[in-house]
Amino acid sequence: MKRESQQSTDNSPQLIQKNKVAVRTASNNRTLVLLFLSSIFCGLWSNILSAKPGDKFNKKQYLKAANDAFKEGSIFSATDLYLKILENAPNTKSVLFNLGQSYFLARDYENAATYFTQAYEADSVDNALALYYAGLTTKMQGKYGDAIPMFKRFLKIYAADDAKKMKKWARTEIDGCNFAIKEAQPDPFVKLNHPGKEVNSNYGDMSPVLRDDVLYFASINSDTVIAVRPDRSDDKKENLLMKLYTSKVNGEGYTEKEHLKTFSQEGKHISNPVFTDDGTKFLYTICEGDLLHPNCNIYLSELKGVEWSEGKPLNDDINLKGFTNTQPYYVKGAAGDVLFFVSNREGGKGGLDIWYANVKKTGEFSTARNIGGKINTDRDEVTPFYDTKNATLYFSSNGWISMGGSDIFKSRADASGKFSNTVENMGAPFNSPCDDNYLRFGKTSDEGFIVSNRPGIYSVRGKTCCFDIFNYKYDRRIFLAVKGRVIDDATKEPIKGAAISFTLRSNNVGEGDVNLDADTSKGETPYFFNLKPEKLYKVSATRDGYFASSQQFGTVGLAKSDTQVVDIYLKKLEKNKAYRLNNIYYDFDKSDLRVESRTTLDTLYNILIENPTIIIELSSHTDTRGSDEYNFSLSQKRAESCVNYLINEKKIPKERITAKGYGETKTLDDCSKYTECPQDQSGDCPCHQQNRRTEFKIIGELDGKLIYENE
Repeated sequence: MKRESQQSTDNSPQLIQKNKVAVRTASNNRTLVLLFLSSIFCGLWSNILSAKPGDKFNKKQYLKAANDAFKEGSIFSATDLYLKILENAPNTKSVLFNLGQSYFLARDYENAATYFTQAYEADSVDNALALYYAGLTTKMQGKYGDAIPMFKRFLKIYAADDAKKMKKWARTEIDGCNFAIKEAQPDPFVKLNHPGKEVNSNYGDMSPVLRDDVLYFASINSDTVIAVRPDRSDDKKENLLMKLYTSKVNGEGYTEKEHLKTFSQEGKHISNPVFTDDGTKFLYTICEGDLLHPNCNIYLSELKGVEWSEGKPLNDDINLKGFTNTQPYYVKGAAGDVLFFVSNREGGKGGLDIWYANVKKTGEFSTARNIGGKINTDRDEVTPFYDTKNATLYFSSNGWISMGGSDIFKSRADASGKFSNTVENMGAPFNSPCDDNYLRFGKTSDEGFIVSNRPGIYSVRGKTCCFDIFNYKYDRRIFLAVKGRVIDDATKEPIKGAAISFTLRSNNVGEGDVNLDADTSKGETPYFFNLKPEKLYKVSATRDGYFASSQQFGTVGLAKSDTQVVDIYLKKLEKNKAYRLNNIYYDFDKSDLRVESRTTLDTLYNILIENPTIIIELSSHTDTRGSDEYNFSLSQKRAESCVNYLINEKKIPKERITAKGYGETKTLDDCSKYTECPQDQSGDCPCHQQNRRTEFKIIGELDGKLIYENE
């Protein structure tokens, strides 16, 4: 039976191949590996890497050593062993996927992409999943244009049991690539600084928190590759452990880090420090176990006079046995205190989720609850931080649309504590092609910290090996927004109940817009969305009975706070009413569509995309000159040339559009009454031009919405 604490809710806190299977499991646990231990070690596996040149190569022995090294978390050793196998037995293609995963866990994305690609090319059937990871590691190098075709190819070929999930993830990654291309220009008012060796080491540094000008954080404080035997019997095993450190703010820098020994436990990793607002309680995480399956629990110490009490684990409902429980963040809210934390327990949305527990007046914690599907996805959400002043939750996720692996997001809660329907990606420079997490404020929200493994970090091996702590600071802050109403174009009255979508757009042909947020029109009350500097946006509205409409705008060049007003006007949608398409041109006596006519047809294409259930008839008409039979034939061919363009080049499904030629049967005016209008082919006049028109009308609706490949 499931315990109550394991049940997933959408309630909000009361606040204002056998070997390959093992390696795949490691990749699925990647966020757990990176954030809980943030360390990858080099092992001395039976001294096999020290074999003499004359020794006979034993592939079976190397395979066992490589797989054992991987399972023990000695990723560097596993990588070297797999490479040795390929060097001596280049036809051993079965290790390519494993080697790609080893590099992936070591955060060497360039080499990971190389071997994932080779694994797929060696066996595109059994290694189809390698194509997804090749796309992902290409994306995490910032090569977004190269990654998109890989994901699209994966969508077409992948057919394993988990295809529904993996294809959903691949679509999210494509959206992430498109988003990142548009977000390449960072916020010009935010500066990122990389502290020196006083804080960061060549191994992982993470979970920063500033209190009274003292920075508390976790680190594996080593500048060299740490070698560990399989039995972990080396003399420097303490170097393997993540410990808590402090460093005092010293002008623009920091003093040399000092080990905070108060909370150390022999043989265990200590991380994720956080204070309560009054400074009387200190929470942190203790992790033990192997790299791929760490067991973490949350501890609490209380200040007694000037001494901290011995840390004690929180209750079994928070530290649920058999699962990892980590990354606490304690918030004092108007409606009571709340503890946020991260867990992979059952009853979540999938992967690592953010959970919370309200704190009773007695100091005891209430039943732990999942924060819900407006924040958590079926992948990983981690490093929660809550800003009580603005009722905003900051967290990191690889399940939402991201620029790389994990990105930093935020979501604001309303007065009842419920979060908005969408989350906002913080964009560059907070996020990068790599993994970004642990956003924390400093003395104010205008400055603070993030943790990232982007290029520029200190590294024991590779340019993106390990997490470092970064400072961020706003040089100055401007606040940009857009608001507006949805209005009936005929009556000029506000429309209620229209679906509004807010997207980041691009001027590049072929690049799709990226959805950022959504709302529903409320009549006179305007919609409202926050904006970022130097971006291009589009806001669209749809409502039953109306043509969809959109407005484009941007913030390029804006240097002062501003709220733009962008109203959206919707026109009534009427069946069997003819809507004329101006500027559709043909050469005389020809039915071939001229190039300049395509711009007008592209407008019709946009109407069909924005109104995905309508079925239209596209009709062509002639003037009265020529025989009836000839004019019927010519008008039908002209209508078909328009329809063929929309179907063949713009990929509109053929069941949504039909061609109809009416010849001269539906003329708008009798041109014979105008002396300037010739009745033969000797000339032309406005009346003839008016009759020679192309129109469309709505003749029906589909049962449901179609999803287009280019959406």
